[in-house]
Amino acid sequence: MLAFTKKEEPESDPPVNAFGEQGAGVRVRPMWEMDLERVRELREIVRWSADPNAFGLLRGMRDARWAIAETSGGRLVGMVGAVPLGEIGILCHLAIHHDYRKSGIGAALSSWAVSYLLSRHCRTVRLDSTHQAEKLYRSLGFMLVAHRTSYRLEKASLNGAIQTASLREAGPREDEVEVAPLLFGDLPELYGVDRWSFGGDRSALILATLKRHPGWGLIARDGSGSIKGYLVRSVSETGTRIGPFVASEPGVARTLLSCALHANGNASVEVSVPNSGQAHALLKEFGFTGRVDRLRMELGEEPVAEGLQIYGTTPYLAT
Repeated sequence: MLAFTKKEEPESDPPVNAFGEQGAGVRVRPMWEMDLERVRELREIVRWSADPNAFGLLRGMRDARWAIAETSGGRLVGMVGAVPLGEIGILCHLAIHHDYRKSGIGAALSSWAVSYLLSRHCRTVRLDSTHQAEKLYRSLGFMLVAHRTSYRLEKASLNGAIQTASLREAGPREDEVEVAPLLFGDLPELYGVDRWSFGGDRSALILATLKRHPGWGLIARDGSGSIKGYLVRSVSETGTRIGPFVASEPGVARTLLSCALHANGNASVEVSVPNSGQAHALLKEFGFTGRVDRLRMELGEEPVAEGLQIYGTTPYLAT
């Protein structure tokens, strides 16, 4: 894994004008409240594919920072986000107007985000890239570490998945855990378990998700009361999203997923899996179908994650 040298940087870079001919006169600056309407217009133009709720939630993170690229005439032509999660920093929501692509603006915005994340003492910068943007990120030193697969269970297949779950529950138990609703009182302990598993501090992101979707979390504990897994559901425009989803072993993950499907109601279910492992086999067992839709890329030191296995990420990209 390529390592970078950490430097003390200001929280936002000065205007950047190192662009090609097409991007001449474009500067990068911090995003302000007055820019939000134009940011929404840009996201509609480029057909940004992430959950539309993601931008609002991530923008509310205390230490998150956002930048835009703006022409000398005041036209907003690009944006990017930088979200520090402890030692892991997330570069997200990079969007460039079609008329200004391949002019260096994407590289300038990405460099702005990396500089800010370094100033927050992040040791790893992570992002989810499309295949088209892979060359850009490699030019900045990012390395491909995994593929991200998005799985979906359609409404028509939901009853069959629930029947599969019921048959599993009727047979011999593969685990000795009790699943209960995730309460806010569980969070201090859960934050520690999640940080151990993820390698970074997602506490603010988990809390913000649960505040938006109270009562939609599940937690699994063994007979001694230790956390063996947890699962959070949220609402998207296309159904229900599962993630974060963490478990100690396949039996615990299966029990959590079964409970989530029983509680889901009549809605399609989506979950994103960032790496290889047992999550893929489990989701296919319940009838989910998947497609590789992003590349997980990282810059810096590989994060240490030695805890429970991650079966599904948050719906907010790279987390």
